[in-house]
Amino acid sequence: MKNKHLFTTGNSTRKYYKSMNNTYQQVYGKHLMLHYPFYREEGEGLEKRQNNLTDFCLSKLEMHPGQTFLEVGCGNGVQSVYIFERINPDKMIGIDLNPDNIALALKNKNGQPNLDFRVDDAQQLVSIPDQSVDVLLCIESAFHYPDKDLFLNQVKRVLKPGGQFVIADITNKKHWRPYLSTRWKNNMSYHHWTEKKYRDAFQEKGLRIQTVENITETVKKGYKGSKNWVIRENCPTYVSYLMFRIFVFIQVQINLLLLRQRENYILFAGKN
Repeated sequence: MKNKHLFTTGNSTRKYYKSMNNTYQQVYGKHLMLHYPFYREEGEGLEKRQNNLTDFCLSKLEMHPGQTFLEVGCGNGVQSVYIFERINPDKMIGIDLNPDNIALALKNKNGQPNLDFRVDDAQQLVSIPDQSVDVLLCIESAFHYPDKDLFLNQVKRVLKPGGQFVIADITNKKHWRPYLSTRWKNNMSYHHWTEKKYRDAFQEKGLRIQTVENITETVKKGYKGSKNWVIRENCPTYVSYLMFRIFVFIQVQINLLLLRQRENYILFAGKN
């Protein structure tokens, strides 16, 4: 079955992103960013609302010529390409632990010599020298990291003095119930922190927080109109169209349920 990847989406993190990448390629004819949508106005499609979230994160930064950007957890590279083409930094590096994502990112870089993608671990960043990065972005990726203390140590290490960071992450609310399946949680590598734990860790590491914004409601609103995101003309058969519609509906409802009951979407921006 051509769309069998839809049925293995929740088996592991690697299969989840493989399924999402395959779905975007089949439905849109290209890869899209791998993060939640952000509402700006009525009638926006998924791609525009994903761009909105990236733009919102970038709006928290001071831009200067000659900067080196690092995206930690770059996925398929589409967001790094978007940032590179929009901001035109001197150099843009994207790292991801998943080699499947990096293989796609290298294909999506459009031959840009100053855009580089590498397989690396956010908790080690072995390919990034000390104090070599002006701007570090980590958007909707850190909740997968088992040891975020190690990750924040690396943020501190690789940023230049005064270097900027934006970490947008899905956090646990103060009160939450355990997942129904610990095995599923481990397979999906879910390791959420609370906002308070992040604040305490930033202070401990000597990373100066300048902005903390809870954007949960705007992200939830970003799913408005999601029933129109799968276009019939883009699907080879009516059966595949229905399958993708059901897949999108399930993904949207799960994300909304979690954002209502147990999760917040928090943006942290600051300097080293």
